[in-house]
Amino acid sequence: MKTSSIIVTSFMVGAAVVIVATLFAPGKASETRNKITRKGKLYRDYMMDNFHDFADSVTHPFENLEDKTMRLSTIVRSKANEMKTELNNK
Repeated sequence: MKTSSIIVTSFMVGAAVVIVATLFAPGKASETRNKITRKGKLYRDYMMDNFHDFADSVTHPFENLEDKTMRLSTIVRSKANEMKTELNNK
């Protein structure tokens, strides 16, 4: 299952749980709202952590690619300068 499918599915399940819990809540409405708010904040933090982990896993390979490209461009520039010097000396 793809990560995005897991995130969407977990969000839907979480929303369903909140709705069912609200309908069958034994406490006062204000207490229930406070519990929902706390759980919502915890769930938001959990989702943000997962999103940041996912974003890091996507960007990490490109960071390595950038380093390799910079090294390769330095090598190519030095080779081009060597060839230019060689041609000027002939």
